[in-house]
Amino acid sequence: MQFTLYILIIVLGLSSYIIGAYRIIKNKYTPNTFSRVVWLILAVNGFAGVYCSKSSPASILLAVVMLLGNILICSLSFSKGRSKIGPLEYVCVGLLFISVFIWIFFKSPLINLSISLIAHFIGAVPTYKKLWLNPYSEDIPFWALFFLASVLSIFNSDHSALKLVLYPYYYAFFDGSIILLAARRFIYKKIPATDAEPDLSR
Repeated sequence: MQFTLYILIIVLGLSSYIIGAYRIIKNKYTPNTFSRVVWLILAVNGFAGVYCSKSSPASILLAVVMLLGNILICSLSFSKGRSKIGPLEYVCVGLLFISVFIWIFFKSPLINLSISLIAHFIGAVPTYKKLWLNPYSEDIPFWALFFLASVLSIFNSDHSALKLVLYPYYYAFFDGSIILLAARRFIYKKIPATDAEPDLSR
């Protein structure tokens, strides 16, 4: 049973990023190359924090899936993306430097992981803003698949300590909140569908 859940986490998580890659290839999403590099570094930092804080195997697996997905999206951004550096990217990079400093001098991977997740949330603020104004602006399947992978990771983890489940809990909350905001399209029919590109900020 546990092995089956691990397979589902991999399949659901990677399927989410395959959807993102498909949108890039079909020119339905033009990633910001610099932002995708930042997201990739965040994914590396998150994986390191999860692994070194001895999180649950399911949490580590979810972090591996996210790392692989970000490698895929970042790779495509070099040929299909655009270059733009905004203030949020600088903030995220600054937080990454802080987390690395804490990692090196205080040997605290859990704090490092927490800072990485905070940086991720700050970097996703524009996505929340755009989605609040237009619930059609994000691709629900992209978020739903990884949300399900996160939930399965939670169910398949030891809950005896926060560090064991912090990673999947954060992404279940984050992706779940994006889904809820996007689901408003089924309620507020007066908001027309648009061709606005998704941010896919994960």
